[in-house]
Amino acid sequence: AEGWLKYYGKGAAEISSAGIVPTELDLYAASAMSDAIIEISDYKSKGIAQVIDKEFDYVVILSNGIEHVLPTFKGTPRVYEYPFPDVSSAELEDEEKKRAYADLRDELENFCFDFIHQKIKPLM
Repeated sequence: AEGWLKYYGKGAAEISSAGIVPTELDLYAASAMSDAIIEISDYKSKGIAQVIDKEFDYVVILSNGIEHVLPTFKGTPRVYEYPFPDVSSAELEDEEKKRAYADLRDELENFCFDFIHQKIKPLM
């Protein structure tokens, strides 16, 4: 989502993303995004602990069932939950996995486009 939010935000907002814990770059995700002209191969995964000291206007949660591990964020961010499927854990053949990542990429693109235009652009 970070790649799409930065792309559609065009610098209008500072975008930061983090998982519960840092992980290695998902090569399927990098490939799917590259196919859509968004280069994320140089992105570094961050965990919540690495961004907890920042103050956010918005916190967007894209995973189910993580509420119990989320910290209290500084300030008064608006929190939105938009869970997407975790295709990384799906046991699929290579081509099926690529298709699942492409589908997720497209769903995330639509979400990020709408989020930027509905939440961020009106503030400019």
